[in-house]
Amino acid sequence: MSQNTHTLHLFFEDPVKLKIGQLVYQYLAAGNTEQAQRWADKLGRGDLDALWDALWFNQEVFAEPDHLTLRFDTGTHDDLPLTALEALFAHGLQAAVLEVFYDQVGETERMHFDSGQWVSRQAFFQRNPQWLPVLEPKAERSGPGDAKEGDEDSDADHGCSKDPAKPISITQLRQQEAKRKREAQEAAEAIVDFAKAMGKSGTSPVQGLIAVLLLRAGLKGLLQAIVFTVVTVLLFKGFWLWLGLGLVLAVVLPLYYMLAEYKNIKGDDGDADGDNNSNSSDDGKDDNGGPVTVMANR
Repeated sequence: MSQNTHTLHLFFEDPVKLKIGQLVYQYLAAGNTEQAQRWADKLGRGDLDALWDALWFNQEVFAEPDHLTLRFDTGTHDDLPLTALEALFAHGLQAAVLEVFYDQVGETERMHFDSGQWVSRQAFFQRNPQWLPVLEPKAERSGPGDAKEGDEDSDADHGCSKDPAKPISITQLRQQEAKRKREAQEAAEAIVDFAKAMGKSGTSPVQGLIAVLLLRAGLKGLLQAIVFTVVTVLLFKGFWLWLGLGLVLAVVLPLYYMLAEYKNIKGDDGDADGDNNSNSSDDGKDDNGGPVTVMANR
């Protein structure tokens, strides 16, 4: 079964918070929720569900003198541990790096977090240069900036980094991920409902989908005609001229886009048929284009 393997590096503000976080996760990994709850209360976060997802499995906890590393597996469609990161940043976490290996596609992705925000790799190491030897020992010689051109070892360390266009809070990122997942689920359900409705009406789902695509193409042409009419009427003289031209476009453009979409869907079936007919007409001729004479044996 395919799964996603998560490696989460946690860097706390002070050694006390680090030790408490270590105890919380070691007890959680061992299944001792009573002791984990005790230390979670000391951390300031009494809700274990916010720190630990019941869907995680193959959990491992590695305690280092200066940071804590969690490793666990999830299903391919499970969420990133953003809820846990959000809770930890509110209770003593200073920085974190999440690395996810997607077994289904064989790819690795790394995200950097600092002060409760998802930031770029470069911004992360500019603020936390002390963690470069820990996270990317091969890239240390090149500095926290970009790797040297052609340096494959250095590139292997951070080439998988996923950077945001601009820093974004973990809370906002979690909300965006939840919205994206919800919209994807709704889209999948809509497709299933559409197929069921087509089946009940006796219409092929493929034909129904073609009708939707043609309708969308027609609406695109109509929208362009409306925009053209409004702009020209407002900017140029000749109200009735532009209005009349807009009405013509309101008919022509939807038909044009619908015809183009229909041709894209159907492909070049007409050309293929023409080629077949041409080949058939050549069957009764020799290589020079003349009729073939058949000699019958008597």
